[in-house]
Amino acid sequence: MPAPVAALAARKIAAAAARRAAARAAHATRGGKGNDKKPGRKWLLALLGLLAAAGMAFTVAFGAIVGVLGSKSAEAACLDDASAQEGATGVPGGGAYNPIIPGKGMYLPSDTARAEIPPRMMLAAIRAAARYPGLDWTLIAGQMYQETRYGQHPSAAPGGDNGLGYKGILQFGGPAWSDYGADGNSDGKKDLYNVDDAAFAAANYLHALNAESDPWNALRRYSGSTLSNTTYMRVVSTQSARYRGAFSSDTVMIERWQKHLSDTLRKNPTFPTLGKVSGIPEPVYDLNASVLNAPQIKSAPPRHWSTPGLPTAGASPAAGATAPGNQPAGVSSSGWQWPMKQGSYTFTAGFGASGGRWSAGHTGLDLAAPTGTAIYAPADGKVTSTGDGGAYGSLTKIEHTAGVITFYAHQSTMNVKAGQQVKRGQRIGSVGATGNVTGPHLHWEVRTPGVRDPHSPGQNSGPGPIDPKNWMDGKVTTPAYGNGQYAEEQATAIQCAADIGGAVVLPDGAGATGPLPAADSEVVRAALAWAQTGLGKPYLFGARRLQGDSPADFDCSSFTQWAYYQATGGKLNIGENTFGQLPNLSKYKVPARQVKAGDLVFFGTAANPVHVAIVWDPATKKVIHAATTGSPVKFGNWSQQKDPLIGFYRVGIPSGTTAVGPDGAPREGP
Repeated sequence: MPAPVAALAARKIAAAAARRAAARAAHATRGGKGNDKKPGRKWLLALLGLLAAAGMAFTVAFGAIVGVLGSKSAEAACLDDASAQEGATGVPGGGAYNPIIPGKGMYLPSDTARAEIPPRMMLAAIRAAARYPGLDWTLIAGQMYQETRYGQHPSAAPGGDNGLGYKGILQFGGPAWSDYGADGNSDGKKDLYNVDDAAFAAANYLHALNAESDPWNALRRYSGSTLSNTTYMRVVSTQSARYRGAFSSDTVMIERWQKHLSDTLRKNPTFPTLGKVSGIPEPVYDLNASVLNAPQIKSAPPRHWSTPGLPTAGASPAAGATAPGNQPAGVSSSGWQWPMKQGSYTFTAGFGASGGRWSAGHTGLDLAAPTGTAIYAPADGKVTSTGDGGAYGSLTKIEHTAGVITFYAHQSTMNVKAGQQVKRGQRIGSVGATGNVTGPHLHWEVRTPGVRDPHSPGQNSGPGPIDPKNWMDGKVTTPAYGNGQYAEEQATAIQCAADIGGAVVLPDGAGATGPLPAADSEVVRAALAWAQTGLGKPYLFGARRLQGDSPADFDCSSFTQWAYYQATGGKLNIGENTFGQLPNLSKYKVPARQVKAGDLVFFGTAANPVHVAIVWDPATKKVIHAATTGSPVKFGNWSQQKDPLIGFYRVGIPSGTTAVGPDGAPREGP
């Protein structure tokens, strides 16, 4: 192992271990369970509380450090940006692996989910989450595990109570049930001891807390946990990560899974008995719960009640079969063909190419050919739209298995219509020169869920463009894990895994750009969300100000101005440039030790401020900014800026301002 790589790995492992150990020691000292609203339900923590009372917190912390340094899970800590993972929300395990899923579709159950979740609970979670596009059913399943171990705790049984007024499999109190209770099984009543009713209520509550876009804080508020008391969120997030299989927006596939779960449930309708220990596995404990460890936590073997693998369409599974391992890790281009016949075209622009015609880099491949050259469907699918695509000219879009979408731009003729099913090899149109072109060609895009769309703010989970050639070469599968902005991190993860023999942990599950930092103000969180959507936008000195929802480019001050202007629905304008912004914010200057996410940091001199950035994570000095010519909007470190640091300034939010996020939805006020 090369010395620099070894040193870096050691530093990351030690730092991550120290952070986790400190959090564990503090947790043990408090004797809490990460859920201030509902304490006292953890079986393991009773013992830990006794240890802490006996003055053994230091021993617990030291033992955690030794244990982490000596384990493979510790080695995995260097495979991702652990500091971003644990610091991005200001708390350990801050949810960087909580994906923001596309609005249409769901994660199919993983092998672990099938083996460990009773089908009764899994089906209830899937049905409940389906009410809200983008809500992840695995969060509800993770809550069922954390709250009552899938109904094994006595308080889950009809009439049960945990002693503090919380009842049922998802431990609702009276006020929360009154607000969010639901009739999930359509029997005409809302019963918090009924699995379906409770799951639907949890979906209502999570949706009200914006779990679709900020699952970590939604779980925190659901449980009543403080910012520093992270047990609940860590356990649910870890289990959730373990339960996610391939992502699919194929409605037929999703319906097949729901029917399969229903069929499995009918074979064993009484399992589990609520309120009784039923042998359901418990592989994740409060103190080892971390999404960093999720890939290394082995799945329990299938039990008699576990869900078998989904049988091939039209086939019946063998009696008692569990078919472990037959769930695909992702959908690939296997069976696809190129959209034009070999020899009929010439590549003229590759994916990611830069140039004046592409504000965010070329998002597909250009295949030049004479007007009228035939274009074919590369795989079976459904035509979702045809018509004028603006700069794309005459544009056809086709949706394929697992939510993969392909674009066919600049056509001279289109031979299919929206809603039409097409088969692989079917002619769908002809090459043309419509739209923004310099000559006849096909612009072909492949978009997958989990990849950020650079042209659509707020759609950080896609579907976004990937390299069609890599897709056809089998180098990319879906769900994908980010695109350009994660290329370096992904390469580092793979190299680190090779060096130390650990498993690869790709950054930010499902390719989301990551969680937002913790912030007291929803306006600040909205500003950070807008800033995050600007990642990858090119730098242009003197860029136009306030370009709306989808700017073409930024300089440093237009970026900070735009983020807060958008976050307040146009109510707040902090200034056109650094010379205006610095004096406008001078009364809100804060000392370095009090800097928070969302504050602005200026560089240069007071008389000549030359640069401004938005603070992302004070603990790691992380900022997001439009840095300089030739560099897109990106994350950086304020200590590495070449110009002197002037100071930190908080943005004053006008009283009564309503936060507006990138999705256009109003959020809570500050």
